[in-house]
Amino acid sequence: MNQPNEKMIALPIKDFAKKIICDGHLYLKSKEGRRFYLLKPGLLIDQAFVKKFALTQTVFDFQPVTNQVVIDKFSELFKQLKYLHFEKDLREKTQEIVAAFKEIYSKDEHFLSFALACFNEFCVIPKEDLNRLHETDIHLFRKSLYTAAFSVIIGFGNDFYHYAMIKDFYNISMGLDLGLCESSYSYFVAEACNYENQHPGEGKKWIVGQGATPQEQTVFLQHPLKSHEFFKKNSQILSYPELAEIVLYQHELSNGAGFPRGIPKAQVSSWEAVVVLASSMVDIVADYNFEKNVVNFIFDFQNEKMKEIPVQRVYKKICMVLGDIYKEKRSAS
Repeated sequence: MNQPNEKMIALPIKDFAKKIICDGHLYLKSKEGRRFYLLKPGLLIDQAFVKKFALTQTVFDFQPVTNQVVIDKFSELFKQLKYLHFEKDLREKTQEIVAAFKEIYSKDEHFLSFALACFNEFCVIPKEDLNRLHETDIHLFRKSLYTAAFSVIIGFGNDFYHYAMIKDFYNISMGLDLGLCESSYSYFVAEACNYENQHPGEGKKWIVGQGATPQEQTVFLQHPLKSHEFFKKNSQILSYPELAEIVLYQHELSNGAGFPRGIPKAQVSSWEAVVVLASSMVDIVADYNFEKNVVNFIFDFQNEKMKEIPVQRVYKKICMVLGDIYKEKRSAS
């Protein structure tokens, strides 16, 4: 496979407008030759933005970070999986997908290529709700995009080979944070979520101590329930509506700390653990940049045959890794 294109190219607005998610770095060059950074990879393309520059037939400087060969390969593999019916064929195809995923990591291909293939194939969340998520916090949207992609490959890696269930995993992961899309969402809410992830069960005390408004506190405390309500209301987008329960576990840890339920990981089913593990992995990628080590740990089938180990145990191991990292980070600061 080719490496991601690191060269700057000229991209007319008419070509950019065909994209749904920005797949590279977008710059606008002034008449004086100065370059201004407009968009980064993994962001939803705002149609108002497109219309604004369509009037002047703008040509951007564009630096792609995806590989179309990779996108096309996974898109084709997903479509092949969709029309298989026998268990043996399904298992073989999912193993082929996992092997292809391991290959792009070993060759340093950009993860966004895989994420875009997943988005194009699986995403059925209504566009207006995706826009709400993007407008609430663009970082939250990018996290959701990557979490959803991780849930696909973790599902395949743990022998969830049914296309419809993988699709549900994807959309539930994409919509985990829809409950945050409220007018009272703010810096305090975002930081309280981060604090809760690092100190389960202590997010409420933190946000109150920071002087957040009652409305901000409500958004923080109620957002898992709000996300759950979204999937209950939009159950038609899921093949397995019962999987909506996943969103109520997104803040839990293996010792049972967290909210809204405080349930230990030993009591969480494998399909719930797939999505929660995917969310944890994105935190690792975003904050500590050692996704290869984590991916190798999960997908190294020649070492202890990880695919035969229940995903709850894999998740518990990642929890311990995260705990050690947070402890080291706090000590260093």
